[in-house]
Amino acid sequence: MKHAVLMHGDCDGIIAGALYIKHFLRDQYPSEIVLGFTQPWRASKEIKKLCRENICGELVLIDIAIDREVFSMIVDTVMRGISVQIIDHHATTEPWVDKMRELGLKVIWDRSPSTPHLMASRMKLSLNSYEEMLLRIADSCEGTDSEDEEIKTMADNIKLAISRDPSDLDFMRELLNAIVLNKDLASIGVLEKKAYIGKILLNKLIEKAMDKGETIGNVILSHVQPSESRLFAGLFGIATTELCKKLKKDVVMVRDEEKKVVITIRSIEGRALQYCRAIVEALGSGKYGGHREAASVTLTQRNLDEVLRKVRDTLWALQKAGREK
Repeated sequence: MKHAVLMHGDCDGIIAGALYIKHFLRDQYPSEIVLGFTQPWRASKEIKKLCRENICGELVLIDIAIDREVFSMIVDTVMRGISVQIIDHHATTEPWVDKMRELGLKVIWDRSPSTPHLMASRMKLSLNSYEEMLLRIADSCEGTDSEDEEIKTMADNIKLAISRDPSDLDFMRELLNAIVLNKDLASIGVLEKKAYIGKILLNKLIEKAMDKGETIGNVILSHVQPSESRLFAGLFGIATTELCKKLKKDVVMVRDEEKKVVITIRSIEGRALQYCRAIVEALGSGKYGGHREAASVTLTQRNLDEVLRKVRDTLWALQKAGREK
């Protein structure tokens, strides 16, 4: 039976996954480990896929926000006799922590700058200088300001390279493997090239978002069509973060991905989850996750124009309610 490690396919998720393998599964890597990389909206399906045909005896979920759907899949996994461990720092995981512990799961959760930061503090990892650098990179990826330009540049490059094509699992494996083997991340040949292309596309996306942006009180609402969603792939999180910093306003970006509508939210006032809850309630369906400063909503089988109307009305209602307090 193998160890299955499923991690969020982003900067701090991959660093956290690599650190876990380095400190707890190094002797089993790579032959006895089944690796998985996922995004929040398909995490439950990836859990099922990773542990199919009884190939794994243990499942570790790293940097994956827990919601009702994921929790249900965790229960199914435990009922099959597979031990499950959770390591996560997302705010929306908190309501599920006690429920998971009641199932006998080992849960490492707390609010933290990044999941690697959480692991270092709560799991008492003894880090070498290379791993301490990774910790600073992960924190920077998650929004912590760094005065070290090398750290900031590497964090930006990793974010851009991953976001350029979130379906490129081979690149994610290459990045994780480099970390496990203590390699210089700058030696990854495709990293700089991917980041360069990602930066060009990011600037175009920011330009388009500003052109389409409408001001709703202290919030900027923007949207993109399916063809643009495919072009810009996973860059929406970075774009909304940059817009939020540049405009000094909360930013809500709605995009149509044909089979689903995704709403990416960044809030300088820490209201991202408040916006998510209100939008899901207004639409009567959907799932959301993330942090107070950065979160997202995923909706299936919804029309973009309908979603935009509801989001616009919801944002106005929240602004009005805030003024009346």
